[in-house]
Amino acid sequence: MKYRSEKGQAILLVLVAMTIFIIGAAGLAIDGAQIYSHRQMAQAAADAAAQAGIMSIFDGTHSTAANPFSTGAAFTCTTTDLRTPCVYARNNGFGGGSNDTVVIDFPASSAAPGVNLSGEDPVNLIRATVDRDLNTGLMQILGSNTSHVKAIAIAAIVDVVAPVPILVTHPTRSGAMSSNGNPTIVICGGPSRSIQVNSSSATSLNMNSNTTIDLSHAGPLGAYDCSTGTGADFGDFGGPSTAPFTFIAGSLPGEYIQPASPILDPYASVAPPSAVGLAVDPAKTPLANGSNGCPTAPANPCQLYSPGLYTNGIEVKNETGIFKPGVYYMQSKGFQNAANGLMLMSTGFPDDPDTGPGMLVYNTGNDDDDLFSVGANSSASLVGSCNTLTCDRYKGILFFQNRTSLGHTGIGGNKGHKFGGGGALSLVGTIYVTNTLATMTATPGQFQNVLLQGTPGSNTVITGQIVASTLSVGGNATIQMFLNPAEVLHIRQVALVK
Repeated sequence: MKYRSEKGQAILLVLVAMTIFIIGAAGLAIDGAQIYSHRQMAQAAADAAAQAGIMSIFDGTHSTAANPFSTGAAFTCTTTDLRTPCVYARNNGFGGGSNDTVVIDFPASSAAPGVNLSGEDPVNLIRATVDRDLNTGLMQILGSNTSHVKAIAIAAIVDVVAPVPILVTHPTRSGAMSSNGNPTIVICGGPSRSIQVNSSSATSLNMNSNTTIDLSHAGPLGAYDCSTGTGADFGDFGGPSTAPFTFIAGSLPGEYIQPASPILDPYASVAPPSAVGLAVDPAKTPLANGSNGCPTAPANPCQLYSPGLYTNGIEVKNETGIFKPGVYYMQSKGFQNAANGLMLMSTGFPDDPDTGPGMLVYNTGNDDDDLFSVGANSSASLVGSCNTLTCDRYKGILFFQNRTSLGHTGIGGNKGHKFGGGGALSLVGTIYVTNTLATMTATPGQFQNVLLQGTPGSNTVITGQIVASTLSVGGNATIQMFLNPAEVLHIRQVALVK
């Protein structure tokens, strides 16, 4: 027999159970959303910390800033830590409280399998690990008082194959890129960044609105003949914040970027040629009109030049110089195109094993007249070394300056290596005229200046790249450059790899 007072007890038990279940489900939903949100925040904080840390290593500021961090050992951030990764983690919501832990370490390459890491950087990986203990809400009814979120990010300096821009390499020089007169630089094709100035100086550019940089046909979408294109970037590391020159950027994606992280010298690993085995001061010989590259009716007689070691350099003056393929090693007096000189490549001779059908001019002199001077008073049409899978020793370089030689300077003046001017100039190949980064850092006044000029009536066309310590553009005419989209080299780049 059931007593009346026992009626409904099962219903109460069911209601209690359902209530607990509903509260638990609600707690799971509310606390779960909170945990998910914190995990997303944790990943953003880890990504920011890793990226900021690797950028600091990449730019070399991690050891020179007011609060540097060491890459020698792992460290745990404090709540007031001013080291770069810690600040960026805290700016993204992690590391400011006792419930957070932010650890920065520098793992071995095995932590990034399949990633082509830069071999130029002793430390090329950084890892940020962030943790947070969370107090739960309604989930405590189910016996869970706390929850834990964790995120890991790894950033790296990677080695990528990319086209080479016009690169001004001096790390600190004021006016590293300068201009005078009213020049117009038109660049066609090439990579997404056409020009990069590495100097950290706030006055790295000494240019004005009379100078026009036209990148509207530059970039990967730009045709080699300037017929199409949407634009490319001008990158400057130190400043100013806006372009001081007249900038024709095109549509998308061309823009002036500051700060733009420096790009290391992509030719730093190219070994200079050796003088061993080269013929010493080979005599030039007359060449008949219409033969082996000599025009049928040259303005001045043709003289045939051969590769070799030139103890007093080469000066083409009142003649038409025809150059065989190979290495031309200038021990002093440089490589000069003087008055009424015309420089041309030969035809009909075998390719050189290291330069193919072109030439490499290496300059090792230290005196003020040990310079490259091509096309300043006359005309030239020269082709650099080959850059193919079977012939890539000199990576397409045409003019190669000894990286440790004394400085050839004179920004904005009349000193430095000169390309262009009064006559027609057509160069195919890279102008590589820079001292090493270590040299310019230790001795800022020891560097190489390139003067790229054009005057009314002249035609200055360069097909290739320019890598110079400093670059001065001048004159009152258009200087046209074609960046070869197929010209690729290994360069450093920052990437988030995990």
